[in-house]
Amino acid sequence: MPSGFRLDTDAWLREYEKCKDLTQEIVQLIQERNMNHPVGGPEASRMTASARRKLGTLGTSLDQLFRWLDSPEAALLSEQERFRRRDLLHALKHRREQIQQSIKRSQQTSDREQLMSGSQQQSGSKETEVTAVLDNRGLLQLQQQVMQHQDQELEQMEKTVISTKHIALTIGEEVDLHTRLLEELDEDVDVTHTRLRAATKRVRHIIKHSSNWKGGLCIFMLIVVLTLLLLIVFKVIRLFGV
Repeated sequence: MPSGFRLDTDAWLREYEKCKDLTQEIVQLIQERNMNHPVGGPEASRMTASARRKLGTLGTSLDQLFRWLDSPEAALLSEQERFRRRDLLHALKHRREQIQQSIKRSQQTSDREQLMSGSQQQSGSKETEVTAVLDNRGLLQLQQQVMQHQDQELEQMEKTVISTKHIALTIGEEVDLHTRLLEELDEDVDVTHTRLRAATKRVRHIIKHSSNWKGGLCIFMLIVVLTLLLLIVFKVIRLFGV
């Protein structure tokens, strides 16, 4: 279109149709790039650069068509027709901006894949919904936050392990203490049993040589009961005293 954009109304429509065709050509170019070169590469970069040049040409043409609607030549059109044509241009301009954003996101994804290529080869990580909305700086900040969070988790895990170790040591000491108490109780039971057998022999001897054997039997039972009570009371005091 000439720099002076001297057009009549029909020429304006022809230029508008050219802009529409150029827009469709750009869309087809991007679709072809995405289908034939989904992982990028030199050919994909060439097609992206071509799409950007065409977008620049489209933007210049749209600006000239907008200016023509504000020029004296447009006075030949009715106000309703000027509004209609302006709406057509705004729709085409909006479409152009959408294409630009699509190319920009595609480029950011490519840069992000290059930035993360090392970690992706080692761990096989993929793009997520969280990283998809981040630029390169945001992605780096996210990585730093993840590493910081992992460090905090490791510190908390270390504290938990140390606390568990102390608890285990305390439990071990308690087990050792109760084991010693049970051993002492077993020894005391053996001693008491020995004494009880000796007392039984003496009582039997007394009963045998005594005419009042019923009284001797009562004495024997009282000695047994008293011995057991003393033993139980002694052990209960020691256990609860600890």
